[in-house]
Amino acid sequence: MVALPPPDLFELYYNGQFNNRTSDVRASAGVTMSRGVSAEGTRADPSAADMLLNNRHGDYSRRNPMSALYGKIGPNTPMRYSVDAGYPYLLLPGDTSSALTTPDAAVLGVTDLDIRIEVALDSYTTAQEAVSRFLNSGNNCSWSLQVGNGLQLSWYPDGSFASQKTAGIGVQLPAIPRQRIAFRVVLDVNTGAGGHLVSFYWAPSITATMWNPLGTATAGTGTTTVFDGAAGLQLGTNTGLVGTGLKGRIYAFQLWDGATGVRKVNVDFSTAKAGDTSFTDTGGLVWTKAGAAALANRHVRMAGEVPAWTPQRDASGADRTVPITPAGITRRLDAGTKPLESALLRYLRAAGPIECWPLIDGAQATSGAPLVGTAPAVVLPGSTYVWADGELADWIEPVIHLTGGGRIIAPLPAHASAATGWSVDWPFSQLDSLVTCSVTEGSATGRTWTVSLDPSTNKIQLFTFTAAGATTLQGEISPANVFNDVPHVVRLTTASSGGSVGWSLYLDGVLAVAGADTPAAVPLQNVDVLAGLSGSFKSMALGYITYWGSSAPSAADFYRALTGFQGETAGARFLRLCTEQGVPAALMGTASATTPLGVQKREKFLDALASLARADGGYVLEQRDDRALAFRPRQTLYNQPPAITLDFSTGVISEPFRPLDDEKLSENDVAVTREGGTFASAVQLTGPLSVQDPPAGIGRYDVAHTLSLAADAQALQQAAWRLHVGTVDGLRYPQITLDLGNPRVWPLIRAVYLADVGDKIRLTGLPDDYGPDDVDLIIRGYKETVTEKTWRITFTCTPGAPYDVLQLGAPAYSRLATAGSQLASAITATATSLSVTTTGTTLWTTAAGDRPFDIVVGGERMTVTNLTGATSPQTFTVTRSVNGVVKSHVAGTALQIARPVVYAL
Repeated sequence: MVALPPPDLFELYYNGQFNNRTSDVRASAGVTMSRGVSAEGTRADPSAADMLLNNRHGDYSRRNPMSALYGKIGPNTPMRYSVDAGYPYLLLPGDTSSALTTPDAAVLGVTDLDIRIEVALDSYTTAQEAVSRFLNSGNNCSWSLQVGNGLQLSWYPDGSFASQKTAGIGVQLPAIPRQRIAFRVVLDVNTGAGGHLVSFYWAPSITATMWNPLGTATAGTGTTTVFDGAAGLQLGTNTGLVGTGLKGRIYAFQLWDGATGVRKVNVDFSTAKAGDTSFTDTGGLVWTKAGAAALANRHVRMAGEVPAWTPQRDASGADRTVPITPAGITRRLDAGTKPLESALLRYLRAAGPIECWPLIDGAQATSGAPLVGTAPAVVLPGSTYVWADGELADWIEPVIHLTGGGRIIAPLPAHASAATGWSVDWPFSQLDSLVTCSVTEGSATGRTWTVSLDPSTNKIQLFTFTAAGATTLQGEISPANVFNDVPHVVRLTTASSGGSVGWSLYLDGVLAVAGADTPAAVPLQNVDVLAGLSGSFKSMALGYITYWGSSAPSAADFYRALTGFQGETAGARFLRLCTEQGVPAALMGTASATTPLGVQKREKFLDALASLARADGGYVLEQRDDRALAFRPRQTLYNQPPAITLDFSTGVISEPFRPLDDEKLSENDVAVTREGGTFASAVQLTGPLSVQDPPAGIGRYDVAHTLSLAADAQALQQAAWRLHVGTVDGLRYPQITLDLGNPRVWPLIRAVYLADVGDKIRLTGLPDDYGPDDVDLIIRGYKETVTEKTWRITFTCTPGAPYDVLQLGAPAYSRLATAGSQLASAITATATSLSVTTTGTTLWTTAAGDRPFDIVVGGERMTVTNLTGATSPQTFTVTRSVNGVVKSHVAGTALQIARPVVYAL
């Protein structure tokens, strides 16, 4: 039996570090943790835990001055809870001497390199050496792989350092800090066309059957070779090729000979134990640790904060305890009642201008409060205006509305960053009469820069006025086409060089006109907006006048913020929002592959994150091992290898095990509305889950979604995808419970502990009444309990079948079904020849290279070994009863691809 409770570690952060307080955790009360999405919810809850701490020593009585932790703990003290379990991984500190090594052996020699390594690094942007076959002396250099800021392979044709060849990619690696990911590098030494080729890939794990390309393969002229010398292998050490060794974890390593497709080295640590100094891998190689490298099996199960410390005692006062309920950071981030802010206001707070006047003050205001400093923007007497009545756009806070002639002026603070150049942004809308926007330099020049916006001529002109009264037209934008109800922004930028100043005038983030003037520019002393020069001024919405130094963000970025970051992808928005909020965050996968979004509305921070996750179909989560956020997009759910495979017949799944054959998740009539745009719908008209009345279908289950989308065309795409997800025909397995103290489960414990929200569980060996085929599930959340007598985890799951999508080059995911097929005639339980009628317009492929593949007929899985016929019906030669189903089938029985895939959203 597995000893309970498992070795664990409870840590509190004080005195500038995490401190071990495990001895205070009452094992009899246990520790319960939850993470991810509960039940059929759509939004991840804050991670949560319950535990009871012994307080007989009084350390957690934080109000007591005699407590050892007095002044050191309080609300939201950081905590971590970890468990040691499963066979180990290699833990590396990132120094120059720590490694896992094996001496030279015949199996290390390869013709074409195929290196595969599965890691979880503290950083994927710091260059580190991952694995090498390299000796610094004796001309025994073979190859080395570096990870961080992309991937780089170095190899040595004759063994000398001087013969070094390199190939690399500088793309951002699709992983967050400490996320498990596998990388693969293939060197084809002879392409057959007089050259060589280095290709780079990534996958969720080293066991993946399909690897995703990283960057562009590097083609080299001339063939090459890889030196087979006397060097052994080193995992994680530093040969001097980059500045540091690996920092983080190595879970597995494989070396293949790409020329023969033979795996030569396989290190998965399954033959090792935590704490070993050496071990023998499954292929007989002996590995020995060096330096501070360690074989460890510690897994952080929760990183959060303790919101409260409530002392309790029994009636005698002898037993004192403190129950704590640690929570993830989203509990704190969701607190407070701060008014919702627009994307523009959030952006400006984070970007750090010298000064900004949003002019979003209330209806009774008499001046415009500054965003940064203390000097207000003053509306001069005689002006006609209404506060909080102007609209730059409906996603931006109401601004001042100039309804007649008027003038707004504000002093600009002196700032060193503006000594050699500056920028000023004037956002506006609803402008229908002449307005001038001016800035005046300090007394060294007294020069005034004036931008004139004139709807009568459809021009924007830039003038300079000297203290002596000279006027110069510097440049103009014509036609301007900005006199409408759409938000616009004019930016004036200067940069001094020598005795002159270069200027640039931007309109809506695009450089429109540029030039030069003398003398050199100096910092500004005031900003001035004058409306009504034509004598017939009617309307202008004005706000967010912003003054920058010489290192201003781009005009394009300001305009994107003004327009609510329309078209920004979900991944990019997640990272930007977290940066603006000051919350550590990381993205799984690549931002460019996530859903393009519409305008960012005025929402609370977590609501904005939920909005982008809802549009993309992914998960915003707290990182399990850090007080930070992570976004797992929908694209990372596609075509995953299973993180855990559970064979029901071996008794690894515990009660309660209650599959459901219901329609609770059914959505067969889906409408999607793009916020601010059009709508589209998708309806399942035929089949067992169609909108037809029973028994032809299940009736209508209609649902409507309103999503932030960049373009109207996305509404139909989203509706079709959500219809696909909502019409999965099969049993539901909402909860899967594993008893981690069960010896039959123990071999799986490492996989269980590495699995996280969004990963795939595969169920095999299910009873006949649950169906004959394997079932894939997506983990949405889990609850784990560790006590003296219990160690269990319950995964909350939804069907994984919808995330099998078309992926060219992957046999399991590259076949699309015909529009409809059925048996042309009845077959017996043993017949191996089928006559198949295609009811659609496209026939089944008869190319020999497209076989074998599996089909399903009446619940029986068959393997197609041959297929003939240029017209319907076609003849299939099959192997019967692949899934154990033995039965005859009548004419007209539907036939389809086994595990059909669809086009990804």
